[in-house]
Amino acid sequence: MMNDKWEQFNRIWKKGKTNKTVQSLMQKVSLRGLEPTEDNCRDYYMGYVRYYKDDLTNQTMHLNPRKNKNVMKALRRNRIAKTRRMEKNNRPKK
Repeated sequence: MMNDKWEQFNRIWKKGKTNKTVQSLMQKVSLRGLEPTEDNCRDYYMGYVRYYKDDLTNQTMHLNPRKNKNVMKALRRNRIAKTRRMEKNNRPKK
C-alpha cells in the first residue's frame, strides 16, 4: 500500500511542474509554510506533514516529525515547562 502511493506520487511528479496536480500540491505545501520542494510535497502527499502548536509561544507550524527532530524536542520541552508552570500556579496555598 505504502509503495503504491509512493510510486503514484513519482508518476504525478514526473509529469512536470506545469501539471495541475503538481501545481496543486505545491500550493498546498506553500500554504502550510513549507518550501514547495519535491521532498516536502512527497511528505505532504504521503500524510507525513502534521500540524503542531507550541504551547508557550502559541506558534503554529506544519512539519514532518521524522525530519525535524530538534523542533519536536523543543516542542516537547515547551509543553513540559508549561505543564509544570500550570501545576505550580494551581497548587493550594498553605
